[in-house]
Amino acid sequence: MQTTIFFVQLWGPILLAIGLGIFISRKYYIRLYRDLEKNSLAVLGLGIAFMAVGIIQTAVHNVWRTLPQIVISILGWGTLIKGILFLVIPGVVDKTGDWEVKSKLIPLAGSVMIVLGLYLTWLGYFVAF
Repeated sequence: MQTTIFFVQLWGPILLAIGLGIFISRKYYIRLYRDLEKNSLAVLGLGIAFMAVGIIQTAVHNVWRTLPQIVISILGWGTLIKGILFLVIPGVVDKTGDWEVKSKLIPLAGSVMIVLGLYLTWLGYFVAF
């Protein structure tokens, strides 16, 4: 359970900050994405970083019992899968990002991140189950 608490305390503020950033600085996040798609080396580096973080997290925490454990495990696997996709099929990742921008899913993603970030932050710092 200590590992879950650690990851809850790590992921909560990160997701909350990104979610808020998407609403407060939306143009910045879109520009960041647009700049990233132009830089193949950055995509490669991010893919390696995402994959490494995902491997570490899933190796250390792959527990599916309680809701916080499930959420943390999904975040770990999602990070690993995102890293693999960045390295194996970056063109598909790029097209998916374009679709997300065009279909106005960014506010939905930001909302999900805020809710999840608030939940995990509350759990990790105020409940510390």
